[in-house]
Formats: sequence, C-alpha cells, structure tokens
Amino acid sequence: MKLKRIAVAMLLTTMTLFSSKANAQDQRFRIGLKFSGNMSWFAPVSRNIDRVGTSGGYSYGLMGDYNFQKYYALSAELLFTDLAGSIVHTDRLQYTDSALGATSHSNVQYDYKMKYIQIPISIKFKTKEFGYWTYWAQFGLAPAFLTQATADISGNTVPFEDPTDIRVNRKENNEFHYDNFNDKIFLMRMPLIMGAGIEYSIAGNTSLYAGLRMDNDFLNAFVADDFTQARINYASLNVGVFF
Repeated sequence: MKLKRIAVAMLLTTMTLFSSKANAQDQRFRIGLKFSGNMSWFAPVSRNIDRVGTSGGYSYGLMGDYNFQKYYALSAELLFTDLAGSIVHTDRLQYTDSALGATSHSNVQYDYKMKYIQIPISIKFKTKEFGYWTYWAQFGLAPAFLTQATADISGNTVPFEDPTDIRVNRKENNEFHYDNFNDKIFLMRMPLIMGAGIEYSIAGNTSLYAGLRMDNDFLNAFVADDFTQARINYASLNVGVFF
C-alpha cells in the first residue's frame, strides 16, 4: 500500500538523520524492532450505545531512541496496528431498502476491525543501570491513520444476506448504511500514551525491551455523527530488542 511505503520511508529517513549525529562512542541513538499484543475497546461518550467487552489485536514495527540527556530520550516508533471493538445500539436504527422501504431494527451490534499506521512520539525517562537492568517510563502522543475498517453487523432482523466483513468506510449511500447512524470510522486517532517498563542489557548497545502501555484517544471514532460518539482505547504488552 502506498501510504505504508511513504510512512516507512519517512521514519527510516528520520532515524538515519538522528543516527548520523550519534557517534560510536556515545551511542546516543538506538534502533530496534518491536511487537505488542493489545486489548482494545470502544469507550462510549453518548448514551445511545453500550460497549461490548474487549477485543484482541497486535502491533509490530520499528522503534528508535535518541538520548539527548543521560536519563532522558526522545522516542519515535512506526507501528502497523490492528485494533478491534464492539458496540451495541440501545435505540432503534432505521434502514431504508429500495424493495422493503424503511424498516426499524433493535439491539444492532457492530463488531469493528480496524488497521492503522501509528507514529508514537514520546519522552522517555530512564533510571541509571542496576546491574544489567534499566527502568523507564514514557509520556507522549501516538497519532494513527486508518488504512482499513470492516465490521460484522448483528441484531434483531438485520436485513443483510451476509453481514460480515463489511467495508464500513465505503460511500455514504452504500446499501449497508443505517439512516440515523454514521457507521464510518474517522480516518485519524490522536491518543495520549503512557507507559513503563524495563530493559535488560545483553552486550554493548544491544538490549531486550519489555513494557506496558495505555493508549487513550480523545477524538470521536465516528465520522460527523453528533448522536453516536465513542473513543477507541487500548492497553498493550510490548516486547522488542534494541541494537
């Protein structure tokens, strides 16, 4: 996908520029590989929807730290992130069909699956090294850009022959759209991230990395819908290696 190639090129260029400023003696810049598993959910803001549990997902990609002070680093990542979440509507949704006309449906549930390109940028606070161990905490932002969104739709008398893997971000007048609910997912997330973890030094600049992170969005997940509002949040367990 073109957007993915552009994002990878931008991050690699940025990391190369940082790396060119760091010499072999101070080792201020490090790059690594990262993988994380997450549990994500919709946090309803409006009262006409309820959250339905949590869903599993994952992220993978590159991470880099630029140590501008002894115990402080600027951290940047490029992640390909899969999130999921479910909501159920407590009000009735209207659906218009060319053959059936307008019909009303209750307890309609959307099980969303979303793919993002995410670029977390944060300040990392580190302790001094205790033996081979270093402890850290981080705080920052993690803008994310939607590349794909699908949904499974279920409920009382849902009128679709195959209501699974529906591309919810199609044109507004597609046959799966409910008249009084904009089921499109907004193309951007802007979450605040907070995390903490440990590093274990193996040799030289190489270390193993593990941590926990909370990712809390503050934008409405749905496009231009004043009646149905929710945010997509997740918690993740992260592992990786710095080189």
